[in-house]
Amino acid sequence: MFKSLIFLLSAGSFLLPANAAEQTSVFTRDNIKSISVVAPEWEGFTNADGSGLYWEVLKAVYEPVQVKVKTAIVPWNRAMKMVTKYRVYNAIVGENKNTEEELLFPDYAIDVEYMSVLSKASRNLPWDGTASLAGKKVGWIKDYDVIAKEDQTFELVQYRTTAQGLELLDAGKIDYMIDEWDEIAEAVSASGQDMTRYVMNEMPNGKDVYIAFANTPLSQMLIDIYNERIPVLYREKKLLNLYEKWEADIPLSVKDRANKAL
Repeated sequence: MFKSLIFLLSAGSFLLPANAAEQTSVFTRDNIKSISVVAPEWEGFTNADGSGLYWEVLKAVYEPVQVKVKTAIVPWNRAMKMVTKYRVYNAIVGENKNTEEELLFPDYAIDVEYMSVLSKASRNLPWDGTASLAGKKVGWIKDYDVIAKEDQTFELVQYRTTAQGLELLDAGKIDYMIDEWDEIAEAVSASGQDMTRYVMNEMPNGKDVYIAFANTPLSQMLIDIYNERIPVLYREKKLLNLYEKWEADIPLSVKDRANKAL
């Protein structure tokens, strides 16, 4: 009884893990008072002060229906464990549906992630999309699965960290490395190198990224709210205003699905 009372006070608080819904026999949407969401700090997306595109989209979704959004900044690997294994938080922002993690996803993406391709400026390698990778040594982090195996026309070299990939690139052991642009920039900075030593290009096809939820009954209710609210925000132009504020584009898949839902 005591656990149920605490849960009703705050469905998503830090003191009450995301799996608390499994500890009570009666649980409805009306019981949900907050949602706790975690992510690394990405400037302009998940700022430590609670601003940023991702945080503000979530607040626009949940807070008008009296669900308080509680945000936390945690490095990616630890954040993922705190959602999937320990269920301290209800959700993590920035995951795609190809993940092997046990997560639940809403219908609507929150952004599109474009991977970047790095090469050494001194080598003057051409870039005309993925066709330029043919016959080359291409590196990315193990299990990234950037390009399907059947479409790989290059020799793949995998490693565990972006820093390791940068070392291989500098040593001439790979021709191109593919990673997220912010991870590349951070690795270059940490190595003491200057970005002028490299050429960075963008992969042509981006991947939708989502707010990904812990696999709990509570999450399905939170997802239902998200799926209901996004078309409303899209119709009212509030979603557009948020993306324009942060100089980003609404994912095309969101536009298509929201238009069908109207």
